[in-house]
Amino acid sequence: MSELEDINHEISRLRQEYEYHLKNNTPSARVQYEYACMLMCSPKSSDISTAIDLFDELIRIQYQSVNCMYQLALCYIKKKKYGKARKYLELILRVDPRNQMALSLKSVLYVLLSEEAMFGTIFAIMTGLFLTP
Repeated sequence: MSELEDINHEISRLRQEYEYHLKNNTPSARVQYEYACMLMCSPKSSDISTAIDLFDELIRIQYQSVNCMYQLALCYIKKKKYGKARKYLELILRVDPRNQMALSLKSVLYVLLSEEAMFGTIFAIMTGLFLTP
């Protein structure tokens, strides 16, 4: 099996387990967390959006809040919603200013932001060159 097939198989397995718990009124935060983490690995934007919803719900019930906020930051980076990613990283760092994972991801986020800003500037310059008479 390819890596993508493995991911899809695991997503399917965890979805069934998650839905089983919901159907039987025995919700499991652990299963929901594992399912959301696996959805993050998917290349599908809809899966990442579902993961965001699941992590938000876990934060509301205060299940592994710091871990969920970190995972949310990763989801938002994958969706290129850098402002939201930064918000969650800053929340983590308020609780734990020395959280190495959050500090590292924040550095990566700043690199991504600077690259996008540079690309935008280059694009604007190139567009201006071609549009000038």
